[in-house]
Amino acid sequence: MSVLASSVFAGLVSVGFSGSRSPSPGASAALSALLPLVPSTGVRLSVGCARGVDAAVFSWFGSSPSLLVFSVASGRFGSGRSAFARRSSRCVLSVASGVRGLLVALPSAPVPPAGVRPCRAWRSAGGSGSWGSVALALGRGRRVLLWLPRLSRPPVWAGVSWSSRSALGSAGCWWLGVAVPAPVQLSLF
Repeated sequence: MSVLASSVFAGLVSVGFSGSRSPSPGASAALSALLPLVPSTGVRLSVGCARGVDAAVFSWFGSSPSLLVFSVASGRFGSGRSAFARRSSRCVLSVASGVRGLLVALPSAPVPPAGVRPCRAWRSAGGSGSWGSVALALGRGRRVLLWLPRLSRPPVWAGVSWSSRSALGSAGCWWLGVAVPAPVQLSLF
C-alpha cells in the first residue's frame, strides 16, 4: 500500500468517496486499509450520507474540519429519488479535477450497469449509485481510485486509462482511472 499512498495521494487538494450501502467484506477491508493513507489535513474530504462506505468514511474523518457531508436530509438537493442523484453529483463535482483530486469508489457490483459510461452530466451517466459517480467523475476530468474484487477488471471505456495500483491479498485490487484526451488529427499542411 505504500506505493499507493506515495503515488496517488501526493499533492491532492481534495478526495471524495462513493461506495456501496452494503459493502462486501473485501471492500470493507480495502477501505479500512486505505483510510489511514488519506491525508487528513490540508485536503478537502467529501462524502455522501448513506450507510456502508459513506458511514465508514464519516466515522473515520467525522471530526475533521475538512469533511464535507452531502446529505439529502439537508433539503439542499430537493426531494424524492432524484435528490440522491443530485447529492452524488455535487459530491463528485466537489473533487478537484486532474492530479489535484481523487474520487475513491467501492461499488457493490464488479461491473457497471448497461449504459453507464463516462459523461459530463449525471443524467447521461446511464445509472445511479457508485458507478454513476465513477462515470461522472471520469467524464468531468477527475481521477478515480476504484476497488474491485479479485479477478474483476475495470470497464473498457473510450477515453479512460486504468492502471492497477495495489492488490489487497486475494480479496481484490485498487485501480486508478484517468480520462485521457481524445487524439488530435494533425494537419499535414
